[in-house]
Amino acid sequence: MTPAALRHRDFALLWSGQSVSLVGDGVYTVALALETLRIDNHPLALSLVLAARLLPTVLFLVAGGVIVDRVPRRLAMLASDSIRGVAVGVVAVLVAVGTLQVWELVVISAVFGAADALFYPAATAVTPEILPAELLLQGSALNHTSQTVAQALIGPALGGLVVATLGYEWGFAIDALSFAVSAGCVLAMASRSRPEPSGNSPLAEAREGLRYVRSQRWLWVSLAGAGLANFAAFSPLGVLMPLLVRNVLHQGPLALGLVLAAGGVGGGAIAVVVARFGAPRRRITSMWIGWAVSAAGIVGLSLAPDVWFAGAFAFVITGTLMYGNVLWNPIMQQLVPPDLLGRASSVDWLVSLSLSPLGVLVSGALAGVIGTRLTMLIGGCVSFALCGILFVPGVRDPERHLSSRVASGSR
Repeated sequence: MTPAALRHRDFALLWSGQSVSLVGDGVYTVALALETLRIDNHPLALSLVLAARLLPTVLFLVAGGVIVDRVPRRLAMLASDSIRGVAVGVVAVLVAVGTLQVWELVVISAVFGAADALFYPAATAVTPEILPAELLLQGSALNHTSQTVAQALIGPALGGLVVATLGYEWGFAIDALSFAVSAGCVLAMASRSRPEPSGNSPLAEAREGLRYVRSQRWLWVSLAGAGLANFAAFSPLGVLMPLLVRNVLHQGPLALGLVLAAGGVGGGAIAVVVARFGAPRRRITSMWIGWAVSAAGIVGLSLAPDVWFAGAFAFVITGTLMYGNVLWNPIMQQLVPPDLLGRASSVDWLVSLSLSPLGVLVSGALAGVIGTRLTMLIGGCVSFALCGILFVPGVRDPERHLSSRVASGSR
């Protein structure tokens, strides 16, 4: 039976386009990591390339949120897809002609990251416009299902196969094509009017969004905890996972693709379960417990003796991480006023990702000094300890308001 959320035409278009784009991103993840290490096998090189994408995202997120609350969200997503598609297409051409260097990957990744800063708040803010409130949880679950199945399962498996058989340039070309498909789906969505102008300057609107987040204890404490956990453990996985598979376990592209794909299976399975059975009664408590289990999985991954164990831990890490993420977006969409949602979600992404570029760089540097396994172990332990934020007074306060709003997901 078709999920109720997908019976809404605009959401079905957005979801379909993003699913295709996420497959391309999964291919891109494998191709980017291995191409960077092929050019320069030092961990710091890969850290620089990945941080170059994250840093502009962090720097421009608040501006992106202001734009999203001032222009049609559909237009913002279309611009972001177009910019990212062109950027990764340039990488494909440079790889094909054999002239690509690490500094060029850094520059192009920065352009890619700046466009991410526009898309993330736009996608969060547009969803309540195209779905009724009772379907927001199911929409979140479907989005995270495609994120894990497409980006972390099909994409990496396909990426490993494409890189191993056709070459690196095809991995980047596939991602560029996927952005064209996504842009076409966004273009086919119904046009909506721009948000009502507030009469305030962009700077005043940015400050208003920041003040709102700061006034909500449950929100800013949760964001701070998530940001520190991303710095310590989750963002560094983008560097440490390829290093573990390639340099510690001595495996190639197919093995890396399959380990990442195992994570996609876990994340997809959890998202389907949430979509089918709905949210638990204590949503914030369950969210933090899921993230704690995910951090414990990173500790296990650091000790994995072979790729089979690595795949099993990736299954747990991504599955429980996505469980918490699936629960989080509807909380924001239900509790934050609609006219502030673009800016609040940009602050959400900003705080969650602000330390990620530093985390990627630090983890790459540490891996070169103390080893990949120990770097990953320390990060997992720190992230697990941060889940104690659940017991900070006020963090679980919204559960009283949300308990009566739990959506059934599939009904």
